Amino acid sequence: MRAVRFHEHGDESVLTLETVDRPEPGPGEALVRIEAASVNPIDTYVREGNVSPPSGLPHVGGSDLAGVVEAVGEGVTAVESGDRVFATGLGLFSPGTYAEYTAAPVDQLAPLPESVSFREGAAAAMAFATAWRALVTRGDLRLGDVALVHGASGGVGHAAVQVAAAAGATVVGTAREGEPAAFARELGADAVVDYRSESLADDIAAAADGREVDVVFEPQADAHLAANLACLTRGGRIVVIGENGPITVDGGTSMAAKQADADLRFMSIVASAGDQAAILERVGEGLADGTFTAAIDSAFGLDAVPEALAELRSSGTLGKVVLDTGR
Repeated sequence: MRAVRFHEHGDESVLTLETVDRPEPGPGEALVRIEAASVNPIDTYVREGNVSPPSGLPHVGGSDLAGVVEAVGEGVTAVESGDRVFATGLGLFSPGTYAEYTAAPVDQLAPLPESVSFREGAAAAMAFATAWRALVTRGDLRLGDVALVHGASGGVGHAAVQVAAAAGATVVGTAREGEPAAFARELGADAVVDYRSESLADDIAAAADGREVDVVFEPQADAHLAANLACLTRGGRIVVIGENGPITVDGGTSMAAKQADADLRFMSIVASAGDQAAILERVGEGLADGTFTAAIDSAFGLDAVPEALAELRSSGTLGKVVLDTGR
């Protein structure tokens, strides 16, 4: 089979498309023919060595998949050959998904409805699992809350807008004006403000009609912490899924946090393997009935994974970047 692997840590130049042996499913695993995958920031962290696979190198990158079960390992009864499935959180403690096949832990596989395409399943997997766990599981989002979603037009942000809207929250998103802001509104954001504003906290408050924010979905905590705290209601929650630098809390910010009784919470999709399949089953139902939309910005083949990752890094993507693993 074809697979994209790296034999040393580094930038995209260490990725090579190779022909390797097709894996055999072990106990508790299923062999999945991967029809589509997607690219995610965590794939970069693993490749660069910030998060290192315990199995060592060489390693197949990639976290998400959508495909068909072709065989099962010893003791597996939850899935069988021919089942359509999707999954996320692979590529660290198990082989990744930049490949035509993988042997995946069965407890991380969720059923993919017939009406949902493989591209949509791959695009939705990590994005919606992360958004759901951040907002609902870690953020305790409730009907009637105000949710602030940063990066509302991006791969995970566009899923967070939809999860928050489906939960009955008033959704304020941040995105660049123009097409990104319109995209976020189409997905369910009640209002969108430009994250580049020098008066971001005031703009968020105005967009929320003066209401304070209950839950913040935060992909880049070091960039927005002061604005988030200025908008937060008493007992509000900021759920951090990422940052690009140190999260600095100065005296004024610290006092604002204390006065708000605010919670700064963190989450990692890698640490949530036990509840991913259950979340994805709900996500699959939402994709099938139209509650959720997995927006696809662009698609690449296995021979263009570096280009797909470069596209992921660009600031203009609307939704997810996917891989057609048969190309």
